[in-house]
Amino acid sequence: MDPILLSSPDLRVALTSWGASIFYIEQRCADGRWVRITVGDERLEDFRRNGFCFGATCGRFANRIAGGSFELDGRVYQLARNNGPNSLHGGDAAFHGREWEVGKVEKDGVAFHLVSADGDGGYPGELRVTAEYRLTSEGVLSVDYTAVTDAATVVDLTNHVYWNLGGDAQRAVGDHQVVIPGDRYLTIDADHLVTGEIVPVDGSDFDFRRGALLDERLASAHEQIRGRRGFDHSFLVAGEGLRVVARVEHAASGRWMEMRSDQPAVHLYTGGYLDDSPAWCRYAGLALEAGGLPDAPNHPEFPVSCVLRPGGIYRHRIEWRCGGE
Repeated sequence: MDPILLSSPDLRVALTSWGASIFYIEQRCADGRWVRITVGDERLEDFRRNGFCFGATCGRFANRIAGGSFELDGRVYQLARNNGPNSLHGGDAAFHGREWEVGKVEKDGVAFHLVSADGDGGYPGELRVTAEYRLTSEGVLSVDYTAVTDAATVVDLTNHVYWNLGGDAQRAVGDHQVVIPGDRYLTIDADHLVTGEIVPVDGSDFDFRRGALLDERLASAHEQIRGRRGFDHSFLVAGEGLRVVARVEHAASGRWMEMRSDQPAVHLYTGGYLDDSPAWCRYAGLALEAGGLPDAPNHPEFPVSCVLRPGGIYRHRIEWRCGGE
């Protein structure tokens, strides 16, 4: 179906039922022009081959699960390995690669629904998921994820929108200033899988608490950056409830984006593999994925649980506020 359009005086958002996704976001300039500030495919037919998860809802479990397997309540579940030895963003049952049911469409929002059957992609339990997007008259875009299950399972949903506030997706985002108020991050191995080590950001190139220009950090000799084509790391952000977990600023245009979430972490991916397609350059966009911790089903020592049981409700809210010019 055609994109569903939401508008405020200074923000224009196109949503699609394919992957319950943000197709694009545009911001109004001072001279009245609309500039696209997200990165993605130009046509919906290309979007359906969305290998980079542009703007998509990722699940049933976002990010990577080691070896494509995990143990829950004494039983081992095997998932599809679609990222080397690991399962990424739901494996072969990825939520971003499906047509979601469109719920009631209103002037300021729409809800998308998906039923993931028991055993879908190897995951236990029938999971019923809703992704509800809203755009206020003040230009605050939000998504509320909810999910319920009829058997114990693991859940971690996120939105994978890529930002390029410069408005030119053919130019890298190295001139973007990034702020992440996280005081710890998770190290990753050569396959971009978390090692289980949670490290303080103090004194390192992972300290974004006061803001840093991406170009400066991407030039780092740190093996976790240089050897991984940039950032593909999760940061733990202290606090509870809806709070600022990231801010991006683009000095040349004056544009900024602030993201709030009620989840414990935010994952920074600087698009190091976007140049695997001839349509994009490396670092053409940066993704900030709010959620839990990667591979949490295999790390019971992690400070947050990803297990959802019958009678419980998975809830996750993300807000994006844009401004400038």
